[in-house]
Amino acid sequence: MDLMKLLRSLEEFVFEAIALLFFYPRTLLRIVFRPLQSMEYAEQEEAADKPLAYDDAVSPPLLLLITLLLTHAVAMALHVDQAPDAAPLAKELLNSPQNLLVFRSLLFSLIPLTAAVLLLRQRRQAASRSTLRPPFFAQCYLTSPFALVVSLGLMAAQMPGRGLGMAGAIVCAVAFAWMVGVQAAWFKAKLGVGGLAALGMGVGLLVWACAWVLVAAVLVAIF
Repeated sequence: MDLMKLLRSLEEFVFEAIALLFFYPRTLLRIVFRPLQSMEYAEQEEAADKPLAYDDAVSPPLLLLITLLLTHAVAMALHVDQAPDAAPLAKELLNSPQNLLVFRSLLFSLIPLTAAVLLLRQRRQAASRSTLRPPFFAQCYLTSPFALVVSLGLMAAQMPGRGLGMAGAIVCAVAFAWMVGVQAAWFKAKLGVGGLAALGMGVGLLVWACAWVLVAAVLVAIF
């Protein structure tokens, strides 16, 4: 193996890893305070033919994956208890950090996937990788802070002995309200529908996504 190529690869890895310390919180805060602009930025980056996309931010899927990885690390640090009578498949997931991270990523990815498909159907566009990718990436941005807050809220709710159950429920409620509001504004801007119709789409989107998550959780709990 060429030593210089190896050193250059290591150099690039170190730079990207250190850069994430700056760009991750910057991107996350930008989404929280300017969600629609951040989603538009993601769609523009996907539409543009540039050699270096997301030069001043973290790419949407990577942002979501890092967020879920951080919440998993917090859960391990806080020693959040898991159900002792879990089904074999659930135990297999819970006892493997890699499997659990992949499973959580798939669950939270159902939100951007559902939103992207709903947008294409409302526009009467055929679903393909090229048409699905921009709205999916935009929705990954929106899902990242939502996943962070909901995950932390659920952790707090799982620790009632520490008096955090109610606080966790309130945090989750705030996250859902923020998510519905931004989704409604996004659908209104993209489809030109009224505020009430857009709000219905935002609520319906989360209901559908939560239904799919519930089905997946039930299947894991059974098997």
